[in-house]
Parts: sequence; C-alpha cells; structure tokens
Amino acid sequence: MEEIDNRTYWLIAIFLFVGVSGATIQARGALVPTFETFFEVNKSQLGLITPVGTVGYLVAMLALGSASGRVDIRKFLLAGVALTGVSLLLIGAAPSFIVLLGLVGMRSLSTGIFRALDRPTLSHLYPESRARVFSLQEMTWAIGAMSGPILVTVILSQYSWRATYLVLAALTVPVFVVVWRLDAPTGTTNERTFERSDLRPLLSKPGVYGMVVALIVVGGIESIYFTWLPSYADATFSGWITGIVLSIYLAAYVPGRLVFSRLSDRYSFTRLLLVTSVLLTGLTYTAFSGASGSLLLGSIFGVGFLVSGLFPTLISMGIESMPSFSGPVNVVANVSAQVGFSTAPVIVGVLADATSIETAILVQIGLAGLLALVMLVLELGPTGTASAIS
Repeated sequence: MEEIDNRTYWLIAIFLFVGVSGATIQARGALVPTFETFFEVNKSQLGLITPVGTVGYLVAMLALGSASGRVDIRKFLLAGVALTGVSLLLIGAAPSFIVLLGLVGMRSLSTGIFRALDRPTLSHLYPESRARVFSLQEMTWAIGAMSGPILVTVILSQYSWRATYLVLAALTVPVFVVVWRLDAPTGTTNERTFERSDLRPLLSKPGVYGMVVALIVVGGIESIYFTWLPSYADATFSGWITGIVLSIYLAAYVPGRLVFSRLSDRYSFTRLLLVTSVLLTGLTYTAFSGASGSLLLGSIFGVGFLVSGLFPTLISMGIESMPSFSGPVNVVANVSAQVGFSTAPVIVGVLADATSIETAILVQIGLAGLLALVMLVLELGPTGTASAIS
C-alpha cells in the first residue's frame, strides 16, 4: 500500500473507533436512569459505574502507553477493537448490576488498549499538524458521543436497553476489518522507549505538569456532565426533551472542537485555555443558578462548546513539550483526566442522595472556577512562554 494511502486509512480507522467509543460512553450515561429502575439501585451505586469503567482504561494506558516504543502497535490496536466488540455484546446480556459493573470494566480495558496507542500513532503520522489532528480526532469522538444518547432514545422507544449494546458491538466490525487489512502505521518507529529514569525530566516540563493539574479538573467537569446531566434533566424538564439534553450538550462538542482545532494553531495554549475557562465559569453559573427553559438549554450548549476544547488543547500542549515521548505523555494526560473522571461522579452521587441533583450539580461552578485559577497561574508562569510554540 502507498504510504499516503496507509496514513489516510489509519486516520479513518482510528477516527471510526474513537467515534464508536464516544457513542459507547454517552449511551451508558443516557442509560443511567434506566439502570436505576431496571436493576433497582440507588444513585450512590450508580456513581460506581464511572470509576469501575475507569480502572481497566487506566491499566491499559499505564501498561501500553509507556511501552509504545517497543510493542507491535498494529497488533495491539487490532486486539483492542476485537475485545471491545466482544465486551459490548456481553454488557448487553448482563443479568445483574454487579455483573454489569464487571463488564463495564472489561470494556474500558479493551478500549484503553486502543486509546493508549491511537494518539501516539497519529502524532507520528501527522507530526506537522498534531494539535489540529488531535482536535479533529476529539471532534469525531464528539460526533459519536452526541449520537449515543439519541441512539438510546430511539432504541428505548421500541426495544430493551440491551439492544443498544448489540448495535454498538456491530459498529466495531468495520473498524476491525480496516485495521486487519492495513500495514503497520508509518513513523511509529521514531517513538522512543520510555524508561523509569525519564519520568522526572518528563514531569519537569512546564507544558506537561501544567497539563496534568488542569486535566484532573477537566476530567471531573466532563464526567459529571456525562454521568449526571440526564438525571438533572429528569428533575428539571419533562417529556421528550429529557432524553436529548445530553445530546444538546454533546452536539456543541462538534463545532467547538472544529473551532479549537483552528484556534490552537493561532494562539498560545495557555492564553487560549485561560480565556476559555473564564468564560466557562460565567456560563456554568448562568446555567445552574436559576436558568430554565430555552435559556438553560442554550447555556448547556454553550458550556459544551467551551468544555469541548479543553482536553485536546491541553494534551497538545503536553505532547508539543516532548514530541519524542508522545506515548508516555498520552498516558500521563489520560491518567490525569481519569483521576478527575473517576472521582467526581461519585462525589456528586453522594451529594445528590444527601440533598438533590439540582444542588449537587453546582459542584461544576466551583470546578470551572478552579480551572480558571489554574490556567491563570500557568499563563503567568514559565509555561505561558513555553506554550507559545503552538
């Protein structure tokens, strides 16, 4: 296969899988109210879904991301697709909530195998435009994520929730076929092998340690919306609109990430992130401090637009600091995001049981303000200058 064709088809395969993974995560979020009634569990128990789904993902990230310079990337990407498809089928057949939790962990491990290596692969395939490709990759994730709740709404109107996972499993088949027929991705032999002694120099880079702190907060912000926005909608709205509020939020990710893919090529990372986080704080306050009806829906769309650019811009900042260690930086970024991703929904679940989901969701205002403070410190510090390379 010609090198340019090989690169293009790898891009297509990776983007397709990322889209399916986005649909899977958000379909799960949209099904949380259904799980609550079907398995007869409370909100504190439902809050366990996200951390359990994080464990396998982190294991795969830590095991493979740091070894991206010495593994057969094609074989592991293929295995990740196959295992994801199988685990989705099994989730759809889960007989109890405990089994469901275990299978969610298995699915996250399978997806983590692929996601530990996809961004390093793209980094070497497109070294001249990493930030833009990463933002477009995350835009593809957003398209899938936006589709997930819509898929759930359509399926629940006619069938059991279990059919959702049958459809998602089927979507992994064309990705498997494409990867099976491709040669190994070009350029990945440039990835350096990561040793334990490299960790301290890696974390000493302003662009990397700034990314770590910010992504912990961003992971918490995103996971709360993914897990609890449908429940908040149930308590705030009535009728069919409750089923698509999460899709409205996620729909903003598509234009948002397209816009950020361009902005990240024009402005320094920290300055762009600082402005975004300040706007996010104000809009989050507007959304959850008394807004209702169309104002609330519009605010949620605006919040999604701003949040959409945070993760890809932050990870681009980290990888640009150490491009020869794109795999390890990808691991550090994902582990950081997953720390916030796994803990925040549990906290909100406990608060919701103690008070109400309307009160618990106010945590988002504090997290947005904290992110703005972090980015202000980074802009005023050495990383503000370092990130100007974007």
